[in-house]
This record gives sequence, C-alpha cells and structure tokens, in this order.
Amino acid sequence: MHWPLENDAFDPNLRQLFLKNATRNVYTNNGVIYLQEDRADKLYIVLSGYVRLSYIMEDGSTILYAIVPPGQSFGELGVYDWSVYMDSATAIGDVSVFSVRAEVFHSDISGNSSPKDALSTLIVDRYKTFIDVTRCLHLSNLPARLAASLLRLVESLGQTTDYRGRNCPSLGAMVTQSDLGAMARGTRGNVNRVLRKWILDGLVAIEDRKIILLDPDGLELTALNVGDN
Repeated sequence: MHWPLENDAFDPNLRQLFLKNATRNVYTNNGVIYLQEDRADKLYIVLSGYVRLSYIMEDGSTILYAIVPPGQSFGELGVYDWSVYMDSATAIGDVSVFSVRAEVFHSDISGNSSPKDALSTLIVDRYKTFIDVTRCLHLSNLPARLAASLLRLVESLGQTTDYRGRNCPSLGAMVTQSDLGAMARGTRGNVNRVLRKWILDGLVAIEDRKIILLDPDGLELTALNVGDN
C-alpha cells in the first residue's frame, strides 16, 4: 500500500492535486490522530514514525490490527464513502503525517486517473489486511494467532536484522509484546511465555528489543496449527 505520489503510473495532474492539498501534521507518542466513528474528513500518509490502527469490538475489547510504516496510508475506507473512520489511529513515538482532505478524492480532474481511482487502489490493500486479521483471530490457540501476527507484521513492515551472519526478518522496538497481545488476543504475560518457548525451540531470537524470526517456515507451520504448540 504505497502513497500514490511515489507511483509514476498516476497522472501528473493527480500528483499535483494531492501535493497542493496536503497538510503536514506531527504527533507525539500515543497521540490520537483520529478515533473510531469520527467523521472521516482526511486521508493520512505516514512520513516518519509508525501508527497503530485499532478496532473496538462490540464487547468493548480492542483489537490492534495494523501498524502503518512510513510511505503507507490509513483512513481510506471512511474517506471513500464520505462516512466515519472504521478504526482508531494513534502515534507510536513521534510521528509525522501528510493529511489530504476527503473532498479532494471526490473531485473531477482532467487526465488518465481520478482521485477516487487512487483511493480504490489503497482500499483493496486495506481490505486484504482485514481478511488476514479475521483469519488470525479465529485460529484456535495463542501460538497460532501469535505466529500469524508476527508473519503478517514482518511482511508489512519489511524490516530485517543481521543476526549471526544471517539476514533475518525482524520487528523493531516499536512493536511491543503488549501490541502483539492486542493483535493475537492474548495477555502480555502469555505472549512472553510463548516467545520464550520459541527462543528455546530456535524459532525466534530477541536482541536489542527486536524480535528476530529465525525460522519463518516453522512459524508458518505453527500458524497453520501444524507445529508444536
């Protein structure tokens, strides 16, 4: 899910329209960018830092379903249909974002693309995230849900770490064990116990507050409820 300005396939008039209407905002750690059910009046693009996207369930519990890295957008669904935000967005550390007013995406311009076409492209990727989260939440045990969450995060964040001569996928300190619990429906303590077992099994390592995936294939088996849980 990439910021449309980085894609040369988009019409130059469209890129200029976004730039003209973009506003830069800065948030500090845990700062609220918007709340679920707020009017969706802006689309956001992360310039630096990371943003948590959480969803409040009907029973009042909260699911953390995405961490948005630089270059990616959030808040697309409500902007698309002039409704409300479907989630809550908060800053992880210091965060800088671009915001583009919702009405820009419903305007008509001459060229090969329309703002709403660009928005549709972003929504397709966000919908895939929702599908992955739904599958994860319905896995039968915490190790399976945690493994699926780790694999999804490393894919979306794209971080790697050199570990004993190997370049391994990893999660930086911006992802806490509490975050993983909120994604995998488990307490921080239970997440920690699973991670400690996985360290002994050689599936992961933890170094400098990074979770390093040593055996992604083994974690994939665990996510499929095939591995040793």
